[in-house]
Amino acid sequence: MSIHALINIRIFTSVILILLFSAIIAIWQARNSVEREVNSSINLAVQMIEFSINQVPYKSKAMDVWLEKIDSMQPVRHLKISIKDNKNNTIKNSSGILNNEQSSTPHWFIKSVMVDLVTHNHDIKIANGTVKTIFITANPMDEINEAWGETKAFFWSIVLMLSIMFLTVNLVFKTMLKTVNTILSGLRQIETGHFDHVLPHFNISEFDAIAIEINSMSKALKTAQKNNQALARHTMKIQETERQNMSRELHDEMGQSLTAIKAMAVTCQQANTDVNAVTSSIIDICNHLSVVVRSMMKTLHPLSLTDLGLGATLSELINEWQRRSGNLQLDLDYDASLENLSQDITIHVYRIVQECLTNVVRHAKASKVVIRVIKKNSKVLITVSDNGQAKYLNSPGFGLLGMRERAESLGGTFKLQAAKNSGVTVNVELPYREDKS
Repeated sequence: MSIHALINIRIFTSVILILLFSAIIAIWQARNSVEREVNSSINLAVQMIEFSINQVPYKSKAMDVWLEKIDSMQPVRHLKISIKDNKNNTIKNSSGILNNEQSSTPHWFIKSVMVDLVTHNHDIKIANGTVKTIFITANPMDEINEAWGETKAFFWSIVLMLSIMFLTVNLVFKTMLKTVNTILSGLRQIETGHFDHVLPHFNISEFDAIAIEINSMSKALKTAQKNNQALARHTMKIQETERQNMSRELHDEMGQSLTAIKAMAVTCQQANTDVNAVTSSIIDICNHLSVVVRSMMKTLHPLSLTDLGLGATLSELINEWQRRSGNLQLDLDYDASLENLSQDITIHVYRIVQECLTNVVRHAKASKVVIRVIKKNSKVLITVSDNGQAKYLNSPGFGLLGMRERAESLGGTFKLQAAKNSGVTVNVELPYREDKS
């Protein structure tokens, strides 16, 4: 169910409940109003008649005249006044008054607000000795008709206000849903890789905040896409460079050495050849080839990671850099509990430390580097700090980007802290997974 349909159903239900509650309140107020008005009218009539009787002497012609005037009166509002003598055994029932009323008020409303009919009688002796009775009967129909009119006006005003509210809410939600559809369309554009799509400014602050965040996300994704494309191009370039170097090494070293060995072997077949000298040269060439092969294998993948473990491989790496840069002090703090680290994490730890040392030697002009590789709270923490210059960070290259990609590809984090003329600190956090083999 859509949010528009859900809101309409809830508004409609609320309107029905409000109308029912309003109807109950209106009927209750109408009933109280009818009861108060009828009681007030009959009390006033009784007081006026009693006051008039006290002003007219009993058993006088004035009393007869007064009674004739009372009897000839037309029914007044809320009241029916009639006079009966003691010889008239049939007295008109006051309920008949209601049956004779012509009213457009519905029966259910009359039944809901009708109050008990009140009848007041007053006996009077006249001059000829007879007794006549004045009957004052309450007739609430006039008040009921007025209450029905007021109730209808109140009900329709409530309906009008609720209708206006319903239309207003629907217009507001229509505008909001239009904005939501615009945002969803923008998200679909981003999903398909169109990171240049920008959401417009919205008048509603909440939606505008969402649009700003989505635009920021699109910009970040666009930047990440460009970085990934550049890194991919750089990676392919490195692969081609490595292949060229390997091809050159194989041609220059392996090819020439094998040609020399073949020539020496042919020489050994000739008479009067100094075999000992030739074999000694062949041994020297083979030793040189072994050094070249080990160097090529170390470049492709350090075998010591599998044979000796991470700690020994890092120590060998640091010793190699120490040998190349005699003035650079390298300190390693290694946690021995990382020897059970899985191979897929181990190679990333090695490459990150290797790249950090490469950056320090090439750019930092540092005199001291501290490398810490420890385990903490099921995490592998790598920290490489130097005391050199941080100028090369003004235009970071693919080395830093590659380290960040390595860390994030494993679900880790990469942070770089630098201060001018105070060195650089690289903090990498990787998940710890043990080798199951």
